[in-house]
Amino acid sequence: MFFRFRSKSGEAVPPAQQALQDIRSQLQQQQQLWAEKLAQDPACFATLEQEVHLRFGQLADQLVASLLAGVASQPALQDAAKKK
Repeated sequence: MFFRFRSKSGEAVPPAQQALQDIRSQLQQQQQLWAEKLAQDPACFATLEQEVHLRFGQLADQLVASLLAGVASQPALQDAAKKK
């Protein structure tokens, strides 16, 4: 079974280890941008905090998709999918 993000033509869901590396890289880049933004405009803190929470939720979704793709061939998951 092959998994993609967002649609049948979306980006392929990577294995969990690769997803973690991608997430780590994305966070490093994003952290720099957030720090610059906050340094330029300390008053944006409340908005920035919401942005950080949203981004972490998106990253969590990416990891969950990778975990699901990694175990999709397991009999227990296939049996559960057939019951729905």
